[in-house]
Order: sequence, then C-alpha cells, then structure tokens
Amino acid sequence: MIWGAVIVAAGRGTRFGQPKQFVELAGLPMVGWSLRTFARMPEIAEIVVVTEEEWISPMRALLEHLAPSCTTSAVAGGTTRQRSARNGLHALGESCAAAFIHDGARPLVRASDVRAGMAEVRSGRGAALGAPVVDTIKVIDPATMLVQRTLDRTSLWAAATPQFAMRRDFLRAHADAAKFEVSATDDAALLERLGLDVVLVPSSGPNFKVTLPEDVVRAEPLLREREAALAPEDETLLVEVFADEALADAICAELESRGGSIDAIERDLPSGIAVRAHVPTQGLRGFGSRFEAFSDGSATFTARASAR
Repeated sequence: MIWGAVIVAAGRGTRFGQPKQFVELAGLPMVGWSLRTFARMPEIAEIVVVTEEEWISPMRALLEHLAPSCTTSAVAGGTTRQRSARNGLHALGESCAAAFIHDGARPLVRASDVRAGMAEVRSGRGAALGAPVVDTIKVIDPATMLVQRTLDRTSLWAAATPQFAMRRDFLRAHADAAKFEVSATDDAALLERLGLDVVLVPSSGPNFKVTLPEDVVRAEPLLREREAALAPEDETLLVEVFADEALADAICAELESRGGSIDAIERDLPSGIAVRAHVPTQGLRGFGSRFEAFSDGSATFTARASAR
C-alpha cells in the first residue's frame, strides 16, 4: 500500500495566544517536528499540510527544506478541524491507498508508533494512537457540578493522532458526516459512525498536544533528548511483505535490488506468503510505488526498526 500523510496545522491558536504552526520549539517550527518524522519514513510517499491561507507560502518553503524526497503540498484549511482534515484527504494523490491524519501540534510523535498504527489498517478497519486514562473520570451535572457517576477507567483510553485508515474509508466517513451535518472531535469517530472497526494502538512515549504556552516547557526537553538519540537516516528496517505466492520471486528481486537481504519466506499462510527482509531506509524509498506497479493491489507491506 502507498501511504499518504495529512498534517492538520490550521487554526489560529486561540488558547495558545498566537498561531502555533511556526512557533519555535527546540530549534524547529512546531509543525516541523512531525513533518520531519514522516519525511524520514520511506513508506510515506506523500505529505499534505493543511494550514491557514496566509501560511501556505512559508509552509511550502518548510516542506521543501524538511521533506525534499517526498511529494508534498500545502493547502488551505476549512472553518473547522474536521473540514481541514477533509481538505487534506482530497489533496492527496490518487495513488495513496491509505492515509493517516495527524495534529501538527503533536510534535512528539514517534516513527515506531506510526508504523504500528499503519500495520493495523485494512479495508473496513482503522486505527488510532492512544494512551490509557490514568485519572479517575467523573460525570457531572454542568449546572450544579454535582457528580452523577464515576466511570471505570480500566476501559477508558485517550485517543491521539495519527489516526489511520484506507483513504477511501476516510473519504466516505467525511462525506457522510458532511451530508448529515455530523461533527466529531476526531476522525476515528467518523469511521466508527459508519460501523468500521477502529483499533487503539498504545503510544510508546509522550504524544501530548501543545495547547498552552506551558506545554512548550514540557515538550522542549523531550524533543532535545530525542534529537540527541535520533536514529540515523541510514538505519536498517525489517520489512514484511504479504502477497500472492506468484509474486515471491519479483518481491525478493526488488528488495535485493534495493540493498536488502531476505531473512525468510513464509509460504504456509492462508492467503499467500510473507517475505521478511532487512532493507536500508534509503533503499526502501519509493518501494511502495514500485510494489504497486507489479502487484495486484491486494498485497501489503509493513516496516519497523530492525534489531539487526
């Protein structure tokens, strides 16, 4: 599957006191952190940033600087976040079979978590990053502030972004919501509304939204620490390709031509084979488009950091 990323970086930062998109955070504009994370993932073929009309030109410059190897664009947002996400989905190229939507104000997102979310997606099934709720949640009467009941937090999770689905599922969910004038606080809720399964994938670290100025103080040391420990761009990834058995030779040849080494071929799967290979990050760039060219569209691949 070819993946596209939509980063929602519109809005005027009312609670923050100023537009957040270009607020400097640990040496980069806030939106630049997630942008750079996604640009370094060779599985992602296209990145669309949705922003305010007046920020489109500087956003395009930032895209050229931080994502020179990706197809990128910056488009105008709508009057609501939901409308902005929809604009971003429509701006993705038709070749992007799957997509994820991310808040540009969540700069701490990790590539490993993005990959874990991507691995859960298939037709009729989406995913979202999240974390278990640690506080006790009370339901109150807003008029009196009296507690009505206490929720069982063992089944409560806080949803975050990215949120993932097949692009056609996202578009159908957004179109249906627009038709019936339904608003939701996140894109996953629109998928759920249509009856799609949505899996919550645990975030491996902090992934909070920078909403208030004090959130910058929390985020900056975490980002500086991550920058110091950042994996090199030439790291090796473990790639798993799931396809029809007839494609085995073509898949192996393509991976090897990209500097990969085949680790295993599992042939006893109910619906085909799994090819596992170790491939340098840069060698994997563009593999999705090439893969689509010789597969029938039903084959998929995932990638994660290799322990090798």
